[in-house]
Amino acid sequence: MQPNLADNLKLTRQQRLALLKENKCWDLIVIGGGICGAGIFKLASQLGLKVLLLEQNDFAWGSSSRSSKMVHGGLRYVVEGQIGLTMESVKERQRLLKDAQHLVIQESFIVSHYRNKFPWRWAFNFLLYVYGLLAGRKLHHSWKADEYSYLAPGSQQENSTGGSQFFDAMTDDSRLVLRLLQEGQQLGGLAVNYLRVAELIQQRERVVGVKAEAEGSKHSISISASMVVNATGAWSNQLLPSKKLELRPLRGSHLVVPGWRLPVASAVAVMHPKDKRPVQIFPWQNTTVIGTTDVEHEQPLSNEPAISQSELEYLLECVDHQFPQAKLTEEDIISTFAGVRPVISKGTKVAPSKESRSHSILKQPGLVTVAGGKLTTFRLIASEVLQNVCNDKHFEKSHDGLKLKLAEFENHPIFEPYKDLLDAELDMHVAAHILGCYGDLAKNFLIAVDPKDLSPISYTKNLWAELHWAAKYEQVFHLDDLLLRRTRIGHLLPQGGLKKIDRIKRTCDSLLGWDEQRWQVEISRYKKLWQKCYSLPKKR
Repeated sequence: MQPNLADNLKLTRQQRLALLKENKCWDLIVIGGGICGAGIFKLASQLGLKVLLLEQNDFAWGSSSRSSKMVHGGLRYVVEGQIGLTMESVKERQRLLKDAQHLVIQESFIVSHYRNKFPWRWAFNFLLYVYGLLAGRKLHHSWKADEYSYLAPGSQQENSTGGSQFFDAMTDDSRLVLRLLQEGQQLGGLAVNYLRVAELIQQRERVVGVKAEAEGSKHSISISASMVVNATGAWSNQLLPSKKLELRPLRGSHLVVPGWRLPVASAVAVMHPKDKRPVQIFPWQNTTVIGTTDVEHEQPLSNEPAISQSELEYLLECVDHQFPQAKLTEEDIISTFAGVRPVISKGTKVAPSKESRSHSILKQPGLVTVAGGKLTTFRLIASEVLQNVCNDKHFEKSHDGLKLKLAEFENHPIFEPYKDLLDAELDMHVAAHILGCYGDLAKNFLIAVDPKDLSPISYTKNLWAELHWAAKYEQVFHLDDLLLRRTRIGHLLPQGGLKKIDRIKRTCDSLLGWDEQRWQVEISRYKKLWQKCYSLPKKR
């Protein structure tokens, strides 16, 4: 039997806001709807806490929908001596491969070797050997030049000595966030997007709640909590009442091109000829993604980030270096996307790629702030944050036994166990996609949608049925929520998917209740946003 949909998943936006005005006291308020906040929200819900998550934009709006989609141990961290971070990451990678089947999948990575050029075959394979030891299993294979050419057709062959292959994992980052939020709400938590925390409420220097403002409203809602967690990433310091984190916002940008223009069956790690940074060229939903960059982000955080012309040229130069026959140009690019990493600075101006990806936690009375870290280690971060929450004397008095319960969850699955109950007649690729995105609600998904809509949207893996489900149950407030994060067709299809807009409009009209005036506002907003932040940069 499929589980019943929790009331918290079925609420309309108006009902959610009304509920906040009626229930103003929570055990825990989590600010920030990215992977870090979503992980904390899910674990707190599992522990039985009355938990509320608030996000000022959309869920996964920040770097959690604009990452390189990689769930990896961090091979380069071994080189930098960050063995502890690597060991944590490979352990969590293996855990996600087990607990989040179909959503986190194993991916092959390959690296080319050339005579008298870095990375040297012997050194790189020794690095992979160490990487495998840390993971507890062999993760690599060395290929001779004649064999390797079949793994990387079209790549530079001059002076080739072959290549190395190893294995990490990939995911759809925004769907990972939404899956955590979905399951947290099934357990009784409440998550609300487009509700900005304007300020923290303090009494005698202790944070006791927040004042939040809904988009489009001039009135604030005061909400009390035993503890507040600030998981807003690059925006963390904007809320802190006193001591600040040493944050260094760094931008990572990507290109999306048609799969047929740059076909890769495996992720290809390329050392950029300019600075020897690794850039990945990898398959994603029948397209190919090229990224990432690592540059200072000096624009206001209130603005949505976008790729710069210099980053675009940098990435194209990398492709031309590794795949000279492809002759990729700007005209080939379907879309771009850029995200801002909330990196904790070492305090000295090292190169962006040399900054640690470790997280940092700052504790103040009634408030725990967390920033930094990696997508892969979100569960560990969530556990450490909640340990800090439990250590608060004021909180501990009213939540006796929570520490012990948290320790018991160390070996609990990240996602709720579910059985493969999908119809045997369903295409196995469609079934895997639905199971990965919706977990134990996969049966509910199939019941809620029209079977005729279980077909892919053009060449993507996204299904027409997902538009229906998202509009009904996933708090779609703007059109870009639906096209860039609930589904990814805004990234994957030319012109942000506008050729499919008539059918998309029918879904929005019927399930979101948008009249013609609201639709015109949304389509105009989406077109401007896509051109500014997801297309090619404007040349000056």
